[in-house]
Amino acid sequence: MSQLKALKRQAADAVREMRDWLVRDGHTPSEVEVLGRIDGPGVTFFVMRFRLDGDWLLGVAGGYVADTLTVTGHTLTAYEPVTDNVGEDATSLITAMDRALTAGSVADGRTVSERLTATLLVHERVDVSRLQGMLGGDIIDGALVLGTSTLRPGPAQDVTDSAERAYLWPQAVSQTKTHTASIIIDTAGGEERARIHTHLVASLLDENVAAVAANGTVYEPAFYRQVVDTTPEDSPAVLVLVHLGIATRRGRLYGFTEGLADVGKDEFLLSGSSPEELQRVLLELASHVLLTGAVIPDDTELTLSTGAKIHLSRQGEGAEAVLAGRL
Repeated sequence: MSQLKALKRQAADAVREMRDWLVRDGHTPSEVEVLGRIDGPGVTFFVMRFRLDGDWLLGVAGGYVADTLTVTGHTLTAYEPVTDNVGEDATSLITAMDRALTAGSVADGRTVSERLTATLLVHERVDVSRLQGMLGGDIIDGALVLGTSTLRPGPAQDVTDSAERAYLWPQAVSQTKTHTASIIIDTAGGEERARIHTHLVASLLDENVAAVAANGTVYEPAFYRQVVDTTPEDSPAVLVLVHLGIATRRGRLYGFTEGLADVGKDEFLLSGSSPEELQRVLLELASHVLLTGAVIPDDTELTLSTGAKIHLSRQGEGAEAVLAGRL
């Protein structure tokens, strides 16, 4: 779908979204219109005006993730008149909702992991001094400390279980068996750690690397590098931060995520009829969570990019909870 068509579809949906919000708030607008849009990193907000009792009032609808109809929950109004400072007034509304959405943005019973971790499975052990020559940093207790990241050589690891679950990489089991050593990469820090971590891992992928182990799975090095290289700087590299898994239980097909718990969010568990559909929806939901930082509450209905709706309910408690749904 072209960008123009996606924006037109989102704008039409924004009118419905704003009207529905007002109705839920006890008001019936006579008119709802789009005034313009505000683009954020991977998210589009629509500036709205609506008429109540003859007056035009300002609102915001969205934000719409990428070119989908998945919204971040930023639809609201303060019931203030439309002024000449529409852009500033709309931005203030978005900022206010940002504070509301991100307050307590860690899911109930979860904690944010102190570090992101990935392990390079390598054919030949890499000397730490050689890594220092390539990257800089300081060698402390046999490990290379590079800013907020630590690179530590390690032995070979048994990743058979993880490789067997890497359904997107059919050669995972055979390829990972060729490694003889490992490099463990940990990255701490705040908001920038995901970008720093994934770019560092990608920069080390060469012919000596058999696979990247992370998020309970193993990634083909070329795939990992491609995802990182093609992800915009202001967006998270979702596919290498979150594993989209497929499993069959009692004859039913399920899709699940692994990696969202590291940022204090619930993982997803969906049932469906095809791996392709499950992967697409899981990617959309994981992107939504990582882009917005919001926690999806229990008993939530989201509109997907296809226009279909999915109902998500929280199953389990604390660190074992998942957001479950059925396609």
